[in-house]
Amino acid sequence: MQRLTGFHSIEEYLRSRKGSSGTSARVLVSSSGPRIKEILALADRLGVTTTSISRSELDRLAPGNRGAALEIVDEALGEEPDLDTFLLDPGERSLVLVLDHIEDPQNLGAILRSADAFAADLVVAPKRRSAPLGEAAAKASAGAAAYAPLALVPNLAESLRKLKKAGFWLYAADMGGKALPEAELAARCALVLGNEGSGVSRLLLQECDLAVSIPMAGHVDSLNVSVAAGVLMYEFRRRFPAATAGRG
Repeated sequence: MQRLTGFHSIEEYLRSRKGSSGTSARVLVSSSGPRIKEILALADRLGVTTTSISRSELDRLAPGNRGAALEIVDEALGEEPDLDTFLLDPGERSLVLVLDHIEDPQNLGAILRSADAFAADLVVAPKRRSAPLGEAAAKASAGAAAYAPLALVPNLAESLRKLKKAGFWLYAADMGGKALPEAELAARCALVLGNEGSGVSRLLLQECDLAVSIPMAGHVDSLNVSVAAGVLMYEFRRRFPAATAGRG
């Protein structure tokens, strides 16, 4: 069970398809206020259950709340994205982001925010040794975690092989790679981002078609992984604009 306490995160989960069933989530409230009234009205429109409880009980269940929390009964609301299902019909212009054991939930949330902004078709992450999609990641995503399709897989190397078989070209973000402006990107593109400390693992680098780097002119020699993800996705969408805008 997961509980979200950020007002923005609660609202975006309610607005998304993930919060629409009314049986997988409920809003817990212990106080009133303009923002909480808006959340209650939104929940009522969508048929999501609301429950009033004492402040002490809400503090016990959801520390750090501001008078309301969204209780998610299932880990994933609605149908969880699945790589194999996605690969049945990925589209000719398709952007997939593969996260190689990103362990910081703030980075995961920021990456999901960029993934939604640049219309990534799928984000792939391992089930183990990866930041959980919890409250910290949801807050960092500014609500985008409700929309960015995140598929959790047991084996990243095998997932890359499946992507390649489906016609994707695989690009690893690596400081020693070809400069991004000079690199050719395929319309079916999988961008592989590495761990905050060690980068893309050697095993996954061997699976990729090309390593690409982001040219920099400053004094630091690397970018935060979430920033790098945003730059890479922007460059892909600059060359291959999304077919439609305003997803969700």
